[in-house]
Amino acid sequence: MATTKITSIKSTESKALAYIADPKKTDNGRLIYTFCCDENPIKASKDFDDIRATGTGRNTVLSRHMIISFLPGEIIPERALELGKEICRRFLNDEYQYYLAVHKDKEHIHLHCIFNNTNMVDGLI
Repeated sequence: MATTKITSIKSTESKALAYIADPKKTDNGRLIYTFCCDENPIKASKDFDDIRATGTGRNTVLSRHMIISFLPGEIIPERALELGKEICRRFLNDEYQYYLAVHKDKEHIHLHCIFNNTNMVDGLI
């Protein structure tokens, strides 16, 4: 059974995006999917900034980092990526930018999703 954790990113967002985009962990980027942001982590952070600039600016949280970890042998990387897309579509309702990456560098497959804390539709948190 998978476990999920969501944390806040208040600084170093570009470093967090670079970490989850690591080619050694994502099968040379094959296990990455982005929504309304660039696949390049530095550019994705800038894309997030651009949306935040249109928002209310009343929060210190830049983005959120969701990690879903699966038991060894529970899922294959490709299915984890598809599941991540489905979760993001339902949870974020196509209103928030996100950067999704599946890591297969450990015994267990795990999915990282960093999503902007500011809504693209109305600029709210």
